Amino acid sequence: MPRSLSLPSLAVAIALFASSDAAAFCGTYVSSYGEAPQNAASEVAIVRQGNRTTLTVANDVLGDTRDFAMVVPVPVVLPEDAIHVVSPSVFDRLRGYSNPRQVHYECEDFASSADTASSADTDTDTDADSDADSDVEVEAQYIVGEYDISILSATESGGLVDWLQTNGYAVPDASEHLLGEYIEGGAYFFAAQVREDAEIEPGATLSPLQFSYMSEAYGLPIRIGTLNSPGEQDLRIYAISDYDQGSTAIANYAEASIDHDCMWQPEGGEDLTGYYDRQLDEAYAAQASASWVTEYSWGNGSCDPCTGVIPDDNAMFTLGYEADYHVGMYYWFTRLRMRYTPQSATQDLVLYQTNMHDTTQMRFIDYERRLEEHFPVCNLGVAEDGGTCADPEGWDPDASAGCGCAAPGGASGALAGLLIAGLAVGRRRGTP
Repeated sequence: MPRSLSLPSLAVAIALFASSDAAAFCGTYVSSYGEAPQNAASEVAIVRQGNRTTLTVANDVLGDTRDFAMVVPVPVVLPEDAIHVVSPSVFDRLRGYSNPRQVHYECEDFASSADTASSADTDTDTDADSDADSDVEVEAQYIVGEYDISILSATESGGLVDWLQTNGYAVPDASEHLLGEYIEGGAYFFAAQVREDAEIEPGATLSPLQFSYMSEAYGLPIRIGTLNSPGEQDLRIYAISDYDQGSTAIANYAEASIDHDCMWQPEGGEDLTGYYDRQLDEAYAAQASASWVTEYSWGNGSCDPCTGVIPDDNAMFTLGYEADYHVGMYYWFTRLRMRYTPQSATQDLVLYQTNMHDTTQMRFIDYERRLEEHFPVCNLGVAEDGGTCADPEGWDPDASAGCGCAAPGGASGALAGLLIAGLAVGRRRGTP
């Protein structure tokens, strides 16, 4: 019998802050959004340069990782040199750098008007193998890291499901209809499962899988990931493009919004993680359908203030970003967040590059009355007759109760989630 993974629900969201004059101050970074959100989120990194897409998928799962398998629609037959495994630490770095942040400012931070931004293998068997008794063609087979990988084409979805089930993939019969739609669209299928002889300990973190391809289409096949959905799903996208292409956005789903870059007063001991999760829930509920937000958007590793280690050239190269060694990195980084259900995910994601360079960050400033001339109050707006730094009185400690230096959440904490851009399935043991 096939083994099924224990796959949790997913959830979270945010909004777009557009400012062409974002200033970098000398404020103090206090804390960032917790690394262990209430609902797990799947993560993908996607690099788009011209018609070349490089997709890196974080394969964190609940259950025995040795039983992990996945199926992803791809537009072409992927050659061996287009498939890699990378260190899971690259996602820790992207997440930590772009997390929502809590900041403390003093009037002294605004004394100067200097608006300067921070700047911050493989054995293979490439012979194609076909099964004359099915509608499936094995276009290529590879061993990459701890994975056995097959690139498949099919003429009929029932035959594809039969092939996958026979070869150890616990694909649900209910997937037949949707797989048929991908077949009609001309897709191939990237099928990967952990090798029987891979030295993977139970519960170990699997290497993210990365593959590149050329295609005019820019997007993610999220619908196939709803086949094993427990309900709501949450997707975190780290999109990297050439600087002149600007930020990345989603064309075919609604954008949600949340108040941010504002002064925040904790209530009842609530920390940033609790407040942020609550705001995200309300933002998604207001849309009443699948929707997304921009969590972070900035160029060349800039941040104000930084919440983690800025992704350096090595991290960008690891993710597949190609740069001129003589010129150096010149990229734009966007973090998107999307929530949906199987019913609301009616289309695969269509992404596009906006050619816009408005900076966005989820920044929440410790409330101080005298800073009301610089920032609105979260969910209240600009204060009438607000305080100014010219006031002789200092900030009111009672009004700022709860703002402190306690960082919510732990350091990294593996996210246990569904594979969003593909079908995460269990696998049979002892199958050929």
